[in-house]
Amino acid sequence: MDVSQYLGIFLDESQEHVQALNDNLLTLEQDPENEDSINEIFRAAHSLKGMAGTMGYKRLQKLTHITEDVFSAIRGGQMKVSSSLIDVLFQALDAIQAYVDTIRDTSDEGDNENEGIINELEKQLNGDNSAPPSAPAPAAEAPAAEPAAAAASGDSSKALYRKIVLEEAQRDVMRDAMVAGSNVYGFTVYIEESCLLKAARAFLVIKAVEEMGDVVVCDPPSQDIEDEKFDFHFSIYAISKEPIEKLVEAMKAVSEIEDVVGEECTESTIENGYPSEEQDAAPAEAAEPAAPSEAEAAVATVEESKPQEVAKPSGKAAAKPAAATPKKAVTSRTIRVDIEKLDVLMNLVSELIIAKNSLVSAANSSQKGVGEVSAVGEHIEYLESVTTNLHESIMKVRMVPIESAVQKFPRMIRDLEKKLGKKMNLTITGEETELDRTVVDQIGDPL
Repeated sequence: MDVSQYLGIFLDESQEHVQALNDNLLTLEQDPENEDSINEIFRAAHSLKGMAGTMGYKRLQKLTHITEDVFSAIRGGQMKVSSSLIDVLFQALDAIQAYVDTIRDTSDEGDNENEGIINELEKQLNGDNSAPPSAPAPAAEAPAAEPAAAAASGDSSKALYRKIVLEEAQRDVMRDAMVAGSNVYGFTVYIEESCLLKAARAFLVIKAVEEMGDVVVCDPPSQDIEDEKFDFHFSIYAISKEPIEKLVEAMKAVSEIEDVVGEECTESTIENGYPSEEQDAAPAEAAEPAAPSEAEAAVATVEESKPQEVAKPSGKAAAKPAAATPKKAVTSRTIRVDIEKLDVLMNLVSELIIAKNSLVSAANSSQKGVGEVSAVGEHIEYLESVTTNLHESIMKVRMVPIESAVQKFPRMIRDLEKKLGKKMNLTITGEETELDRTVVDQIGDPL
């Protein structure tokens, strides 16, 4: 699914959330117990995290996620707002702003991981005496010759969907990959049923896999996934040199992914396919009495899906869902308009229609010798008045308060205060003065 069409909206929304974070952090620094500011920061960080995840900006998502976790702990009373925490949060805010600026310029978030800031936030979150979270022990590798060589799921009720019928071209691609030393995996991805954008989540999962390999076939086909013509789970075959645990971890990192079940394919699997569900009573999937029936139900929901995509017999695996396009700088082309201004516009357009109809009627009457020419002149004057007011109102729609250009000053004064060790007072007046949007956008940096 192509999410580039939403980039402009993402940038506008992100900038608003960044400004909300900035304003509320300044308030919180002066009043550490301010619950409204704490809640606003949590909501802004949560929204930014979700937006970044949907757009595929993983670094931004990771940074906003840890920021959200910090304020979740503050809201729950597990930690307090301190001066050192505020300093780190402002560093995180600057990093978030840098990500947004880079995305605006290049459509990409860059490669800065900001690990120092993330580690410091985790330290604040865990406390000085808390040990850093340890990595989970790697799963033991089973012999590669066995089917289901590396089942990767903690939920035995989830089954690997084994109904994908491979075409000969796809088998050739997978065989060639195994000869070249790559691994071939089969995965089924389960999306949370509360998810509202399951197509976007599926797209992000596929994108995560393609960063470490190639997707050979997807069921249902990518077009059906983009159109959301699938249930809350889908299956893929992928080629990668990475271990299966790493791919599963990347897929599970996508928001609203409930579970991922995967296993390594063997030559026998590629040649003969998987057995039908009647023959597929794997002991691992039958740990609980109810598990087999749930697994069969999961298979049955997608058994009637459309024919799968066929990989082209080329040196590389199947083509990616969307062709790569050169990334361009993105500029904001949206503006928020007061609803009262829109009401005025609607009224003026209504009057314009009335004036036009009156003028037509007067012209027709004059041609028939009915009425006076002066009536036409009156209607023309009325039409001129309406069009003049309409032009003025449209110009006002482009007007925005200069506040957006000066709202960075409080943070700048705060940083100067820290740097110089002096107490400063900032007073801003007249910020409600309106200017054209383009002027406000351009005047910010010079100021």
